[in-house]
Amino acid sequence: MNCLVILHSRFLAVMMCLGWLLAATAAQAANESQVKRLKETRQCEGCDLVNANLRGFFLEQANLKGANLRGANLNGANLKGAFLKQANLKGADLRNANLEDANLEAAFLEGARLKNTTISDRTVLSPKWQLVRSLVNQGIGNQDLKEADLKQANLAGADLRNAKLEGANLSEANVEEAMVSGANLSKTNLQKSSFFLSDLRTANLTEGNLKQSSFRSTDLRGATLEKADLSQIDLTNAYLQTANLSSATLNNANLTKAQLTQANLTQAKLRNANLFTADLREATLTQAEFTGSNLNGADLSRADLSRGNLQGTRLEGVRLQGMRLKGAKLTDLNLKGVDLSGNDLRDADLSNTNLSEASLKNTNLSSAIFQGANLSKADLSGANLRGAVLIQVNLNGANLLNADLNGAVLEGATMCNATMPDGRKVKC
Repeated sequence: MNCLVILHSRFLAVMMCLGWLLAATAAQAANESQVKRLKETRQCEGCDLVNANLRGFFLEQANLKGANLRGANLNGANLKGAFLKQANLKGADLRNANLEDANLEAAFLEGARLKNTTISDRTVLSPKWQLVRSLVNQGIGNQDLKEADLKQANLAGADLRNAKLEGANLSEANVEEAMVSGANLSKTNLQKSSFFLSDLRTANLTEGNLKQSSFRSTDLRGATLEKADLSQIDLTNAYLQTANLSSATLNNANLTKAQLTQANLTQAKLRNANLFTADLREATLTQAEFTGSNLNGADLSRADLSRGNLQGTRLEGVRLQGMRLKGAKLTDLNLKGVDLSGNDLRDADLSNTNLSEASLKNTNLSSAIFQGANLSKADLSGANLRGAVLIQVNLNGANLLNADLNGAVLEGATMCNATMPDGRKVKC
């Protein structure tokens, strides 16, 4: 019975695949027939020309009203005087195309490539797409683009240096490999946009909406992103050295291998963010929120995480040397074997954290809370533990030579084979 069911399921799967294949083949044949019709008659109103290769075609005076040319290759095509009213040209390649005297009234040009496209004073083209074409070909010039509508525009490679784009709408826009350094993008809507490989050095993105956008390998050195919403943004391999991200929201952001040395992330929210192997050396992380984030392999050497929250983070292979962690929340973490020597951990909360075999040599741990923590075989030599709370802590085999335990609370702590400050070994 089971074999019959399996065979029946496989048969249905095969039939479905064949159906899809036949449908795709039929669609391709229909597309090819309409391409042939267009080439021979230049009359193709309402034709389905999705992804058609029309590169260099002679289509002067062609009737393409309402035609579906989404993703079509029209690079170098002659569309002089063509009737393209209400045509769908989303994502079409119109580079080097001749659109002189063409009618593109109500045409859809979202994502279309307009580099080196030729138009005339008789070309019918909406102001929005005229602006996009101008930006792609002539650059910003002296234009003030405050609150401009550039939604879904293709501005790849455009020169937007020092542009005034405050409050503009660039949602879902393609701004890849563009020059945007020094631009003012404060309060701009950049949701779901792509700035892959673009140069945004020293750009102002204060209070901008960058949710779900892609800034992979983007240069944001020295940029201002204060109070910006970067939730779910992709900043993989991005350059953010000395950038100002204070009070920014980066929840669920992807910062894999991001360069954040000396960046300012004061009070930033990075809940559930991916910071795998990110470089955060000397970054200011005061009161930053990293709850649930992945910091495996990250380098936080000499960073300031005072009063920050690392609760529930993953910290395998992380570098924490020379950090300032005063008042930081470091509860329930696995810091086994981590080097925290010389760090400032005054008033930090390390309750229930695993610090077995960790190095806390000469670390300032005054008034720190270690309740329920595992410090077995940890090196606490020369550490300042004045007033520290070590209730029910596992200190078995720990090295406390020359440590300062004045005022420390050790109620319920186990210290089997531990080395005390005076060098005395505790017997089990």
